[in-house]
Amino acid sequence: MCGIAGLVDLGGLAPEPTAGRLSAAVARLRPRGPDGEGTWRDAHVAFGHTRLAIIDLGPGGAQPMQGHGRVITFNGEIYNYRHLRRELEAAGHHFTTRSDTEVILAGWRAWGPALLPRLTGMFAFALWDPAARELVLARDRFGKKPLLFHHAGERLAFASDLVALEHLLGSAQPIDHQALRLLFTLRYVPEPRAIAAGVAKVPAGHLARFRAGSLVIERWFDLGAERGATYGDEGQAGRDLVAAFDAAVADRLVADVPVGAFLSGGIDSALVAAAAVRAGKSLSTFTVGFAGAPDYYEERPAARVVAEALGTDHHEVVVDAGQALASLDSVFDGLDEPFADSSAVNVHLLARAVRPSVKVVLTGDGADELFAGYRKHQGELWAGCYQRLPATLRHRLIEPLVARLPEGKSHPLLEAGRRLRRFTTHAGGDAVCRQAGWARLLPETDLERLFAAPVPGISVEGMIADLRAAAGDVDSVNRMLAADIGLGLVGDMLVKVDRMSMASGLEVRCPFLDQRVALIAAAMPGAYKLAPGAGKRILRRAFADRLPAATFRRPKRGLEVPIATWLQGPLAERVRAAIDPVRLARQGLFRPELPAVWWRDLCSGVRDTAEPLWTLIAFQAWAERRGVGAA
Repeated sequence: MCGIAGLVDLGGLAPEPTAGRLSAAVARLRPRGPDGEGTWRDAHVAFGHTRLAIIDLGPGGAQPMQGHGRVITFNGEIYNYRHLRRELEAAGHHFTTRSDTEVILAGWRAWGPALLPRLTGMFAFALWDPAARELVLARDRFGKKPLLFHHAGERLAFASDLVALEHLLGSAQPIDHQALRLLFTLRYVPEPRAIAAGVAKVPAGHLARFRAGSLVIERWFDLGAERGATYGDEGQAGRDLVAAFDAAVADRLVADVPVGAFLSGGIDSALVAAAAVRAGKSLSTFTVGFAGAPDYYEERPAARVVAEALGTDHHEVVVDAGQALASLDSVFDGLDEPFADSSAVNVHLLARAVRPSVKVVLTGDGADELFAGYRKHQGELWAGCYQRLPATLRHRLIEPLVARLPEGKSHPLLEAGRRLRRFTTHAGGDAVCRQAGWARLLPETDLERLFAAPVPGISVEGMIADLRAAAGDVDSVNRMLAADIGLGLVGDMLVKVDRMSMASGLEVRCPFLDQRVALIAAAMPGAYKLAPGAGKRILRRAFADRLPAATFRRPKRGLEVPIATWLQGPLAERVRAAIDPVRLARQGLFRPELPAVWWRDLCSGVRDTAEPLWTLIAFQAWAERRGVGAA
């Protein structure tokens, strides 16, 4: 796991300022790769690399790496590299290192783009072919590893991180106002856009080829197109899933350094840990908890039950509000663009705490999106029942009544009110509108009130409709999951995990996102995954003998932090600074009236507006580092 950066100028690179810019980019990426760094340059290309040594710890794994007629800078891990190496050696290719990086070089020489479907792992790499004068950028199936770029004529710059990319460009780029609107729509900026104008993300499962000034981006992985025939036997689907999942976990235990696992109170991470233990791994597990927080946020007791059942070497990371809040600047600095999923704080704190013990951890990320584990999936089941109620009853009685309920996460009744309000707000729409509504932070009406000037909107409904359509001829549950994968998993969940873990030089591996597991999941009918009161139904049935029964009965909880409590307490001054009318006027981006309403509603308990306030705080932290609207 590493950080990569590079610049290609087909007209020729000047020695300066290229060297200084590349050095600055590498310095920014150092937390992603604290074990070593290197650069490589010729007349047209400059590559940089920072290394987190996991496989082939000696100098043989150093990058950028030359060989097999090409040069590469690579971020990620290829779990089946030994198998591919044997295949390449049998075909006459010779190796000088034990690294997976050299396997990519030799594999590209042998197979070209056909190498990519052969790779099991997570990756983002840049490969320069001096003979063809071509740069190739490639990203893994689900976008676990980031890759941003800026293309202008005969010049193309790329990096793992926006700040590093802008070091290569020599200046910060202006704000993309459509991307900013998306931030306040979804809490993150979805690919391929970035918050900086002119910058884009190589989409997950895509390949970019830059030659003679032309950039062509192609899809190389499509989950919907590659899934097999739909299962007609749930028992066989379960058996195939168990075999593929166990193989995926075993593959991800391969490392030349210690491997551990994050363990929450839910079934996803518990199943990962259970499979690792079954594979004979002596496993350390880690859970984070907040001292003094309401029970809603507490994962430790449930995780402890799992750890005791599995016999892991279990560690609880306990932080108080002071420690969490003191880490916020580090959290925001580790995010290369504004990002408002507050559970990034949890991941940052946990990664920082476990890094002295292990360099690699396994997680359960991806299971909710593949197997319908979120509460919104249950909401989708109940939406049909809700729509069968008379419209007059819904619109004139139920919805106005629910809109008056107090909401919050400090008490079960307040949390029930929050969920009920969210459900009734969106359950009456069609499938696309419901899914967009449950993904939204702010409705279009609030976005119009928030921004100081009209911003052409990018329709979230349109993005979701396209993703659902691309899923092919599948049932409604699987169409919903396809959109969850293409939007929320890629743009939110995996971004959070990558940025916060790599800020501490910790590699995270996600067995549920192994392509074998994902393709089996995609071939299952939605009914295998989702039933009333039981998300991830197939996981509960196929793996029933691996965990305590109480773990399977535990209600779904997200990885959350008590943001509303913090905003009204120790973060109150930060809220006031973020919504300060003078500051907002100076920035010229937002009207001050709506943020002021959010603050009043949160303090009065009328409505839980912690998420939009947190989004504004996250943006202001990013803007402050860039000098946006500075006095």
